[in-house]
Amino acid sequence: MHITKILSFIVTMTLLLFSCIKDDESETINYINVNSQIPTFAGKQSLLVFFGTYCPDCKQVLPVIEEVWKELKDDPRFLLVTISRKETAEVVSNYWKENQFTMPFYLDTRGEVFSLFANNTIPRIYIINPDNEVVWMAVESLDISAKELIQKIKGLK
Repeated sequence: MHITKILSFIVTMTLLLFSCIKDDESETINYINVNSQIPTFAGKQSLLVFFGTYCPDCKQVLPVIEEVWKELKDDPRFLLVTISRKETAEVVSNYWKENQFTMPFYLDTRGEVFSLFANNTIPRIYIINPDNEVVWMAVESLDISAKELIQKIKGLK
């Protein structure tokens, strides 16, 4: 099940990248960048998204991610992991219902998973190839359409 893979990923990342950096620092520090190798994640063409329903930029990005999900959800080579940062299941579930989203979401209620990738700034979007390498990322905004994002994901080998 996907949640088992996520939990395994979290434990692995915690062991590899333990850090204690506060979220409110002014300078954004990326711990994971393009060409970064991450521990075994899924072995699939993966789209990893960190978001918050309170974030204006996230509210613009999430409908694009939903379009990607609708197009690729039946592709067994694709995995979407959307992770809500520091929110409750109730808040995210209500937002999903209001916006009629069908994509899955996961919770990072204390921001622990997020802190393995950066110290601040959402949304964060990562495309990860089957070899667990980040091949593309966007921070704060998404300057491409769902169609272009789908093409990037499908182009992974």
